[in-house]
Amino acid sequence: MDHPAWLAALLADAPFDGRATLRQFSLNPVGEFTFAVAVPVRNEGEILPRMLAALLSAMTGVSERGLAVFAVNDTQDASAQLIKDWLGLNGLPGAVVEVGFAPAIRSAPYTRRLALDVASRFAPGGALLTTDADSEVGPGWVRQGLDDLADGFDLICEDVRLDDAGLAALPDQVRLAGDAERAYYAACDVLWRRWSCETGAFAHRASGASLAIAAATYRKLGRLPVPHHGEDAALCEMVLADGGRVITIADGGTRTSARLEGRAAGGCGAALSRRASEIDPVCDAALVPLAELRRLASFRLRHGYRYERDRPEKALRYSEILVQLAHARTLLAEEAIV
Repeated sequence: MDHPAWLAALLADAPFDGRATLRQFSLNPVGEFTFAVAVPVRNEGEILPRMLAALLSAMTGVSERGLAVFAVNDTQDASAQLIKDWLGLNGLPGAVVEVGFAPAIRSAPYTRRLALDVASRFAPGGALLTTDADSEVGPGWVRQGLDDLADGFDLICEDVRLDDAGLAALPDQVRLAGDAERAYYAACDVLWRRWSCETGAFAHRASGASLAIAAATYRKLGRLPVPHHGEDAALCEMVLADGGRVITIADGGTRTSARLEGRAAGGCGAALSRRASEIDPVCDAALVPLAELRRLASFRLRHGYRYERDRPEKALRYSEILVQLAHARTLLAEEAIV
């Protein structure tokens, strides 16, 4: 089909700035939708069938009308055709944008930005959800995202887990570090609420494999930021800085691949690779020692707002997380007795 003028204009404008070549645009049933799912894709033909099957279950499990938008960049395999065949076979409304990016923007953040911008056009008054081509969302993923947005949250995140088979193939320390990190997140969240008297969580685990945001909020914030990597966390920070309400679902059923070579330099694949190869790997930079958590909570109590801290130069390592987790559990046990 002919390339629409609005899409050419989108690629000519920031942040793409004419550095993208539109190769093909495919769109079936037009109109406006209650929600749209945006997926960045690059050379994912081998893993796409499982992802698409999970997405189909989630999208057809709701009565609201939805659209699936795929941005396929610099791809040498049959990913785009596989997606188009899947859309046609299942009678699912969808759009496939095939582009070539200049090296400077050839990354997952820019591809997700393109998918979300296109999705926003077709669901301007609805919800935007995004996941990854190497992830399988849970059957209730769309329903939960729509319901949580309707309940007044501005961004829905999920603590996405690695798929069991992939995780089992990695060294045990990957699982152990992840379990300790998750447990320390939970302990810090409880202590933060007690010490700061704030109802919101101390930190959120934003992952591009599972996000939901209202299209109106997305546009108001200036759309998806495009750092070299970590666009998911950057979006979460934007929402919070704007005073928005964010929720992180403990486990919505989404599972992502445990591959060590991801699309984004410095992204999930790189982090997993470090955890698989290092004896004492670093953990999430959002986590802080308990003394720092208490200091931040005291500031919140005194001033009524959070101290805008920078990410630490050195994130806690697995061994340090274990020490802090033991202290946190002791504190929680003592407070439970009191």
